[in-house]
Amino acid sequence: MSKKFLYYSLVIGLLGLEMLTVGCNKSSKYQAKQKEKSPLRTKELQKPISPMTESQIYIEIKAEGKILHYQRETFLNEEDFSEILKSKEKFQSEKTDVFKKILKRYNRQIVNPDMEFDEARKSIIFICDITGAKEGNWFDFDWFLRPLDLDFLDNHFERREKELFWEGKVDSKMTRISIKFPFYISNCHEHVWPKYK
Repeated sequence: MSKKFLYYSLVIGLLGLEMLTVGCNKSSKYQAKQKEKSPLRTKELQKPISPMTESQIYIEIKAEGKILHYQRETFLNEEDFSEILKSKEKFQSEKTDVFKKILKRYNRQIVNPDMEFDEARKSIIFICDITGAKEGNWFDFDWFLRPLDLDFLDNHFERREKELFWEGKVDSKMTRISIKFPFYISNCHEHVWPKYK
């Protein structure tokens, strides 16, 4: 197989797995304000799975009101990262479109998508807000779990007081998932709701 074929296969694979977004085109001034405000832009997600290698993915989702703040960081090898840097805008647009289509299937929407390229860490960080996932008293995570072929119960997500946590392989990539809430939680296969004492 040619290197070009392998590269495009990697990009297509990342497209399907890595994103779930698209949305509004805001002015750069507005996006800068959002970056300052976003609780996900703290460096708490910057703790790599040890040892740090390519093909690692960290996903963190934080619930706030009716909104889910979503962040996904994907680590690549030097060669693949360099190729992506050559066409950053195209890569960002394609990934965002793929994520947007996935969300649309589940009647969810993306707001303020953004992508950062961390050259020191050879990682791509995708950030957005997701609306439409809060239904009544619970959050529905079908849009997130089904494309990854995961399930909160069947895949043994660890339920902490206010967090669901999982670490394992998705499509042979080491993946860490943290979903945090501002309340104590209960959950089923793909829903999370406040735990009543």
